[in-house]
Amino acid sequence: MLHTRLCGPDLRDRGLCGRHLPHYSSAMIPLSVLDLSVVTTGTKPAAALRNSIDLARHVDGLGFVRYWLAEHHNLASVASPAPDVMIGQIAAVTERIRVGSGGVMLPNHAPLVVAERFKMLEALFPGRIDLGLGRAPGTDGATAYALRSRLDRREGDDFLERLHELTLWETRDFPPNRP
Repeated sequence: MLHTRLCGPDLRDRGLCGRHLPHYSSAMIPLSVLDLSVVTTGTKPAAALRNSIDLARHVDGLGFVRYWLAEHHNLASVASPAPDVMIGQIAAVTERIRVGSGGVMLPNHAPLVVAERFKMLEALFPGRIDLGLGRAPGTDGATAYALRSRLDRREGDDFLERLHELTLWETRDFPPNRP
């Protein structure tokens, strides 16, 4: 059991886990989790998502600093292609840990949608939401095409252009000629 491996009786007896952990935090390296909500053989995706939620609760209690969720699409071995959805679920059942994306693959999304979703998460869980961004497709070529086929037709690697647009939605500092 995960709890036994991370926090066995010997550690609990010495006060080195659970609610006692903050007393030792100055001497410990801050720990974080990057979770893919992995679907193992014989496990259903719903169970993998529940496992992620349980793990987040557990590491929150142990004093971990961050819990990040990855974005991968169309993979039988990964249950969560939508980090923002899982971030909300995990932030709702934890108390202190920062929760975020590691990362949202910006070429797959309209920057406005990313900005709005993460602003909403931040409003619901102030000071606990992280937005990590990436430029990789997070999937195979056919799935990447399907994800992007309805987005505007930008050519080549447009990550920096999308990143700039994402920041403009935050600052509202659009150029005067923008529609």
